[in-house]
Amino acid sequence: MSLYWRRLLLEETVLLTSVVKWSVLATITGVAVGVTGFVFLWLLEQAMRWSTHYSLYFVVLPFALPLVAWLVRSLAPEAEGHGTEKVIEAVHRWDGRINRKVVPVKLVATILTLASGGSAGKEGPCAQIGAGVASMLADWLHLRSELDRRKVVICGISAGFATVFGTPIAGALFGVEVLYLGELLYYALLPSLLAGVTAYEVTRGLGLHYFYSPLRKTLVL
Repeated sequence: MSLYWRRLLLEETVLLTSVVKWSVLATITGVAVGVTGFVFLWLLEQAMRWSTHYSLYFVVLPFALPLVAWLVRSLAPEAEGHGTEKVIEAVHRWDGRINRKVVPVKLVATILTLASGGSAGKEGPCAQIGAGVASMLADWLHLRSELDRRKVVICGISAGFATVFGTPIAGALFGVEVLYLGELLYYALLPSLLAGVTAYEVTRGLGLHYFYSPLRKTLVL
């Protein structure tokens, strides 16, 4: 076999190995984040439903917010804030390493805040929870490459976003563009899309229903 064909065979083997590897990693990440995201959203729905049964639920707010602040500052200071900026910091400064306590603390803190009448969103927490689950998965799989760990965490961000909004394509784009201003991480686009689709299908399979408002009429220009 000539040198050309050997080199071509080697390149194709490396490419195929990479595709299989990231298909498996992205799918595993999507499943893990999808299950965690479903638990988070289900608990949040139950807490919100419980709070609406009590007209004076807002009186809990002055007690709930100090409790949330204490939980975050004492157990996982990284869980403080919106969530997305902490994920960006973890990817850029710590190669995607995220404290394992962030996932349960962020989950509980967000539910307590929203259920007691506080102001908070779901996209930031879901992105941070997804990234935290992906970071734990990278530890469990003993991923030594910093690039591999970052890519898995990006998949977790995309899967978390897809879970909360039910939009896997938007989740993939969010994951690859949120880390850099004006840039897209194309090398992570396909794994992020696969992770987002997997997480979305997992949450739907577990019984989570998304609200869509399709356009009844399309404008004709």
